[in-house]
This record gives sequence, structure tokens and C-alpha cells, in this order.
Amino acid sequence: MPTTSQLEVSKLKLDLKNFRTVPQKKEIDAIKAMISIKPDRFFAVMESIIEDGYLPTENIIVLKDGTDNIVKEGNRRIAALKLIHGLYKLADFGLPTSITDSINKIDPKWKTENLKVPCTIFSEKEADKVDRVVTLAHGKGEKASRDPWNSVARARHNRDVKKAVEHGLDLLEKYLKNGSNLNSQQKERWGGEYPLTVLDEALRKSFTRLGFTSVADLVKKYPLNNFLPELENILLDIGLEQIKFDTLRNSQFDFPTNYGIPPIVVPPATPTANPTQTNTANPNPTNPNTNPSNTNNQNTTTTPTPTTTSTNNNNTSTTPTQTTPKAVAVNDPKHVANLLKKFAPRGTNRQKVVTLRDELKKLKIADNPIAFCFILRSMFEISGKAYSADHSLSMTKSGGKDKTLVEVLRGITLHLTSNNSNTQMVKVLHGAMTEIGKSEGLLSVTSMNNLVHNPLFSIAPSDICILFGNVYPLLEAMN
Repeated sequence: MPTTSQLEVSKLKLDLKNFRTVPQKKEIDAIKAMISIKPDRFFAVMESIIEDGYLPTENIIVLKDGTDNIVKEGNRRIAALKLIHGLYKLADFGLPTSITDSINKIDPKWKTENLKVPCTIFSEKEADKVDRVVTLAHGKGEKASRDPWNSVARARHNRDVKKAVEHGLDLLEKYLKNGSNLNSQQKERWGGEYPLTVLDEALRKSFTRLGFTSVADLVKKYPLNNFLPELENILLDIGLEQIKFDTLRNSQFDFPTNYGIPPIVVPPATPTANPTQTNTANPNPTNPNTNPSNTNNQNTTTTPTPTTTSTNNNNTSTTPTQTTPKAVAVNDPKHVANLLKKFAPRGTNRQKVVTLRDELKKLKIADNPIAFCFILRSMFEISGKAYSADHSLSMTKSGGKDKTLVEVLRGITLHLTSNNSNTQMVKVLHGAMTEIGKSEGLLSVTSMNNLVHNPLFSIAPSDICILFGNVYPLLEAMN
């Protein structure tokens, strides 16, 4: 039978196999993953606890594992309390300034009153009972629950606990590990928040056209796939919610073709010369040597070989030739054009970013270098404001004065890199931050003013191309 007791927050261990996220190695990673998946909800939990203290409306569900007290229900609340009590450095988690300021103002009395939380403790032998309790709380998706499991968490629970087959989840986890077209922030977030049911349906509609016998076959062999870039673009757009159920179910829209995956064409049957002819003694009168007994061996293949490409004058090939785009130098305007072509802003308050991108694509850098710089700076201004609003990052200094663009971008970079603890993201954004850190850099107010007012100040088109290549990763990460 479970027991009820007040336990210190420091004596509780977060569940590193929380179904909301991929398995984590350390508690600090588990907290970062929870924040990344649903930052608004995590920050709201923190703010609520800071303001009202821990409200013991529901006990924390704990599984006793040897000497460890593993939190099975209430991981977000306990993670928030661990941060509030200073068990981890706040600077490592990219918290909004308003929350860190509130934590720093908490008095000792509050911390004493909220040092312990009520827990229902189950023994190791009662693990199945704990799983049923947690499933009832989250797995069924009732509106009244604290925070229902999403499709990823339910699938992970079905696979890991109930030993059910979850092909979509298996492919998603492989993609997060091996995918070449997503950033580290997307890897963290999509490990626990991803439209998995949309992916399941998309796989059912496309596995044959990708050259596999089943969805299971596709998942097993990934990333070995003749259409790997096309498949990963589909996975990316599902995560970005550019592919939804209405996309998959629209009879007027063949979504695999839109991603460069050709349809399977069944060649028409050879028409009979005389439909009314019933004599089958010689089905090919122009060739008297034809043996009727061999006709069963003719025209039995219904799926053309994917690698076959027609070279006749009728140009009847159904499989597009896959070509690798030519590389261009970093100071070539084509390099900028290629980056802009794949730049697809997502999320709220990005409409103007899209408009600016479309205008930027129309400009020739050699002919319009100054206009290009103005629009690029505007894109960073709008993107910085939108990202800051998304993640509750302050746009003002402590005295109420607006931050400069460079200060805003530095704060965003710290958030994207989890205060430089995410080494992979630090590498991705190194070029951008080096460029932004230059006092004479093109994104500085001084340079913009000089472009407008100084008759001798200009910039070479080739320099603009190099600059854009350096700062583009940050522009993409903010959108």
C-alpha cells in the first residue's frame, strides 16, 4: 500500500524517462527538455508557485526505487521548485527576466514553507499501480486533467510500457538523431511535442512511393532511402505544422508529389486488336511463331523500375532525375538567393518577416546594396521582437529604456544556446554573434546611420553576401 509523507524537494529525483521527452541522462537535461517542449506552460507553473507557494491540491506521485524517490507525476512542479530553491543555476535555463527577478526577491520564510511537498509514495513492487495512476491522470486526454499527454507521450507510453508497435515514434526518434535539416532547438522540442498522428497518416500514404513494402520496412531502413531529402522535408514540415490532416486528406492535393516524390505509374494493358475476337489460338497474328502458352509471362510487371529513365523523343519518363545543386562561393549573390529560397518563417507575428523576405528576394545585391541592408536590418528587428514575445524575453533594460538591436540579439542568442551550455547551438550561431558583436558591423545603428547620411560610406556587394551567410543562422533560428 502507498504511504503519504512530506518530502524535501532536494530528496526527490525527476523521472529521466518521463514520457513527455526522450530519455535524458541528467536532471538538468530533463528540466531543459521540459522547458523547450512547452516553455509557456513551464514558466506559468513557476510564476504560480512563486506567487502562491506550492498548493497541495494533488500529491506528487513517487516511486521508491532503492534509496531514490523517483517523481512519476508532478515532474514539472518539482523541476520548477528545484530552480526556485536554487538547486541549479538559473542562468543555465534561459528563464525570462521577470521570473529570475521574482526568484531573487523570495524571502527565507517562503523557502522554508515550501521546502517540502506532499507525496504519495509507492514501493518498487507497485510500479504497475503507479503506471495506472499516471495513465488515468494524463494518458486519456481528458480536458479536466492537469496537462494531458500529447500524441508523442501516449505513443512512448504505449511502446515502452505496453510494448505496442509505434512506427511513427520510432521514425521520429531516428530523425531527431540523424536528420540533416533541423536545428538543435527543434530536436529538443520535437522530442516531446510533435504532430505524431499526422506523421502516422503521412507514412501510410507514402511508403509505397518511397520504395518500401510497408511502414515498418521504411522505419527499419531509415536513413537508407533513395528519397531521403524529400522524406526529411516532409518530417520537417509536419513538425512545423505546414502539413496537417487537411493537407493529407485533400483529394485535390497530392502531397508526396509536392515534395518531389513521383507517383507509381502502372503502364496500360496492351489493347486487343479485335475486342470481339474469341479465337486465342494465335493472339499475335503478325508473329505466327508466338506460342500462346507463353502469354502468361507477358506484361506482368505493374510497377516500373524506379531507376529507369526514358530517353526516347516522346519524353515519357515518370521519375525526375535527382541532381545535386552546384556549390557557389560564399561571396556570390547566388549563395544568398539559395539561403533566402529555403527561409520559411513560422509562428505568430511573422507576417512582416515574410513580406520583407519576399522583397529581399527581388533585389539584386549588385544593383541595390543599400536597400538590401535596410531590409535585412528590418528583418532582424521584427524577428527579434517576435522571438522575444514568444519566449517572454524583455526588450527593455532595468531602467525602462529600450534595448538596442544588438543587445536584444545577444539576449536571444543566450536563450537559444541555454546560456552557452548548448555547445552545438553555440557553434551554429558563432558566426552570427561574431558579426553582431562588431561595433562597426553592418547591423549596428552607426552603420545604418552612415549608409543614410555619410556620402562616403558604402559597402561592397561581395561583403554583403559574406555578412548574410554569417548572420543567416540566427535569422533562421528566430523564425
